[in-house]
Amino acid sequence: MTRRARAGASSRVPGAGDVELAAALAEVAAILDTPLAALMGTEEERAHAQQLGADAAAAPAMSRLAEVVAFVGSGRPATQAGNLRAADAIALARRLDTGEEIPERVRSLDDLPDTAHDFAWAAAAGFLARSATKVVAGPLAGDIERDPLSAWMSAATTLLESGLLGGFRQGWRKSYVELLDSAAPGLLAALVSADGAAPLAAVEDQGWALVASNEGYDLDDEAERRHVVALVRAMVSALADLGIVARRGDTVELSALGTLLAYAVAISVDDEDDPVVGGAPTGS
Repeated sequence: MTRRARAGASSRVPGAGDVELAAALAEVAAILDTPLAALMGTEEERAHAQQLGADAAAAPAMSRLAEVVAFVGSGRPATQAGNLRAADAIALARRLDTGEEIPERVRSLDDLPDTAHDFAWAAAAGFLARSATKVVAGPLAGDIERDPLSAWMSAATTLLESGLLGGFRQGWRKSYVELLDSAAPGLLAALVSADGAAPLAAVEDQGWALVASNEGYDLDDEAERRHVVALVRAMVSALADLGIVARRGDTVELSALGTLLAYAVAISVDDEDDPVVGGAPTGS
């Protein structure tokens, strides 16, 4: 800015519109800086939001994402692709302690797929910021402790958009992995319409029916069915990892967080759609 421009800016008298805009921006900033529970209108609503926040913070996936952010701290050197360097990738894998086997030789973060998944997820959700030289805490990192429900929603919607199966992973490229990923929001809708619970076998059957119909498989193809069922179970595990569903024996139950997510992403049930997206899973 030139000296003349600075002088003009300092001598300019704010008008009414400037004052109103400043007040509006301040109000928006205050709302964004307020935990969701504090925005609720009644004590009952606040208590419910606080419980949801506690549930969100307790989800295993959120604990790992918090560990990723804590590990990065004030910053870690990055590769040109914005990933952790090999030594830091190994250290993070040990810190996350997921049971992932660490190879004798780790050349890059990609050699640790579970750790790479959580690192990429944290970045995509806004908990990390990456450049070609450094990884630092992202704009939403503070929400993990300050507003766990908001942080959880960011993590959950990011994962659904990126894919429960294929998102942030290397190697899974079959078309029906993408198909099942796209059907995940519909699975939540189906559970909502089934009063929040369905037999796992029914979810598996409908996942297989969806893939078989779209890929032209015979429903009696047991070899391919076993592969698809394994993927469906991986989807359910990913949902449970984030606290969206829970396994109760042979039943999949939608949690309070899962119900919130289902409505937040405006899922609609359409009986004309494919088997997982439309209609509630039914018992076999």
